[in-house]
Amino acid sequence: MAPMNRAAAAVRREARAIIRSRPLLAALFLLPGLSILLIASMLSRGALQELPVALVDAADTQASRALVSAISAQGGVSIAATPASEIEADAELRQGRVWAYVVIPSGYGEIPSGRSAPVQIAYNATYLSVGSVLERDISRAVTGVVAQQAIAAAERRGLQLSDASLPQVQIHVLFNPEASFEWYLQALVQPAMLHLMAACLGVYAVAREFDDGRLERWRRETGGRGMALLGKFLPYLALLSLWGAVWMIWLVGFRGWRMGGSLAFTYGAQVIMVAASLALSAAITLVSRRSGLGFSGSAFYAGSALAYSGGSLPIKGAPSVVVWWSEVLPFTHYLRLQMDQFLGSPIAVDLWPAFLLVINVAIGISASLWGAQRRA
Repeated sequence: MAPMNRAAAAVRREARAIIRSRPLLAALFLLPGLSILLIASMLSRGALQELPVALVDAADTQASRALVSAISAQGGVSIAATPASEIEADAELRQGRVWAYVVIPSGYGEIPSGRSAPVQIAYNATYLSVGSVLERDISRAVTGVVAQQAIAAAERRGLQLSDASLPQVQIHVLFNPEASFEWYLQALVQPAMLHLMAACLGVYAVAREFDDGRLERWRRETGGRGMALLGKFLPYLALLSLWGAVWMIWLVGFRGWRMGGSLAFTYGAQVIMVAASLALSAAITLVSRRSGLGFSGSAFYAGSALAYSGGSLPIKGAPSVVVWWSEVLPFTHYLRLQMDQFLGSPIAVDLWPAFLLVINVAIGISASLWGAQRRA
């Protein structure tokens, strides 16, 4: 049988197996679409909005009421409780009813500036993303109002104090001016889920050949060599890559997140990442001849990929073993390439990560071939 005929025969054989298997149909059609739908729904609002906070106004002056109004006007904040004391506000925070609280001290706006207690902002730093949004919005409101009130108080005393006399801070937000979690998290989580799905399917595709001597039958029917292995993986690669295209069309085409670099190059790298995931997980399974070890190994490298990719936690400066593990993972190289292209880097900058992805595919295919040919 000619090589292309062997590949075609393997594709037809695998396609029939997929059509007859409810778990494979769910894994290839239901789960990827459901993951895109759920993540898109969760993050469609972009930035966090109307996070509940408590506010203690111990002053109850015109100045404190202006400050309360400024805090309420922040889009990320919603004043959900007005306890009478800081103790009550802290209890609200500990019980999970609010994410932060603000305490305006007694005498605020009446006692000359510098003599009254400062406005206090406390937030739950256990939830870092939520806490940072609240700290930013509340601090912006407080500093803005305090500056205005300082200028007004100086003018009432006949002092020449203007905006120029106050400390000035200029902030430039690069690449994500909306501070949207949608762009950041969808670009991070969705490829990671695709990576993990491909790894699990790589195990399942070959593990089902272990029962009743079917691996030997697969070798006889397809030749069991490179083209046959390619034909086995091709249906999974095509369908998962299709879902990757759906995600990119949604994020770039419908949600309007601009790809500054090459969309085609990024998508090509994503296809290679999926191929690497299928091949590496299949290799673990075929070499060990244990489906449990295949799933465990896949969970170990694909499940940890998000944490060690550098997208969620900084890798630079970490212990050498962490840096080494990050560089071993194929997802690290894909994510680096993807984020570079989103920011508009030239393709030449990301040829090395793309090459490393190809190397991962080659390693996975080579090990899979050896495992497939090895007699049990």
